[in-house]
Amino acid sequence: MFYMANQKNNNSINSTTFDPVRNYEETKKTVGYVPRKKATQETYDKIGFKSGLEVHQQLLTEEKLFCHCPAGIYNRSEDFDAEVVRHMRPTLSELGEYDGTALMEFKTKKEIIYRLKNETTCTYEVDDTPPFPINREALAIALEISLLSKLNIVGELHITRKQYLDGSIPTGFQRTAILGVEGEISLKNKKIRLIQLSLEEDSCREISDVGHIRTFKTDRLGIPLIETVTYPDCLNPDEVREACDYIRFLNRSTGKVRTGSGSGRQDVNVSCKGGTRVEIKGVSHTKWIPELTHNECFRQWSLLKIRDILRKRINDPSGWKIIYRYLNNQNTNSFRFTYEPIKNARKLSNPIIAVNLPGFRGVLSHFTQPGRIFADEISDRLKVIACIEKPNMVHSEQFSKTKTEEDISRIQLL
Repeated sequence: MFYMANQKNNNSINSTTFDPVRNYEETKKTVGYVPRKKATQETYDKIGFKSGLEVHQQLLTEEKLFCHCPAGIYNRSEDFDAEVVRHMRPTLSELGEYDGTALMEFKTKKEIIYRLKNETTCTYEVDDTPPFPINREALAIALEISLLSKLNIVGELHITRKQYLDGSIPTGFQRTAILGVEGEISLKNKKIRLIQLSLEEDSCREISDVGHIRTFKTDRLGIPLIETVTYPDCLNPDEVREACDYIRFLNRSTGKVRTGSGSGRQDVNVSCKGGTRVEIKGVSHTKWIPELTHNECFRQWSLLKIRDILRKRINDPSGWKIIYRYLNNQNTNSFRFTYEPIKNARKLSNPIIAVNLPGFRGVLSHFTQPGRIFADEISDRLKVIACIEKPNMVHSEQFSKTKTEEDISRIQLL
């Protein structure tokens, strides 16, 4: 797929002298990006860094949370006893509405495949049997950790449903129960407030996600898991890691949780001033947290700068339109494309689309993260929403213009 930028509404950029690499470096300075090791608290205060955690920890029990299958046994080989194929579809809520995220997932037309081993899977995992009574051993461990976290224990335990729309749980939801609310942990220089601690079932392990087919193993599904959720009290990346290390140490100090790769994972929530919360899912090593949160906060800050640029250029957003054209065999037969993904798409008769974005000149090569530009944001969404594997697009502000430049110039002649 092609994305091209037009000079309309952007007379300040000369097409003959425009250099995407130089534009990337200039916008990087405009955004005010600095490497994490050179950043200070003043740097994070300026962009309004804010972060919180959802720390997940598997519990050391003999059985799974809502059935009698053994917990902690993993199928390391590629063999399996059966496969279940499912397709996600949206349903009306109690209010008579469709969930927007569910509708988006439905439109991706994903086929979800679950690989089952008899040793670790029963009819509960594939949603053919109601849940068994909750595992008492897991409940006792979760209560102990809740008290260590200075949480207020709830009067009644209610099993609720949390939507899971990526297919990692066959039911489409996760069974979860809140045990404790409003606690705190102490770091070196401050206290971090805790929202809650929940006891829930773990999801499947993803094997692959290519095109419209996503494959999971069910051996991990249903293993008892606690989730500790903090308020967004962390004001720099090092505080986020310190808080996560504390929570994971607290969990392990009981000697009643699983250890090893994948047994502890965290979702890290990050936002900047004027932005919105973005969740970095499944971070398995706390050492990765500082760099990930630093770059994500600056990514959001950069996107806000891009928003301001487009608002200045496009006076009437309602009148702005994307211009596109399908490049079928009739109007490209005379062209010999050199870019390999386009050559392959033509061989497979896949649609190739040329897109013109009026006023986006200089935006596609705008800095977002180290080594990444705004065009990468579009490419990522093509992968997630349209399920088109990378490389899935080429544009007029490529850093490397060896083979792609010639192809783009040809399309601009159409």
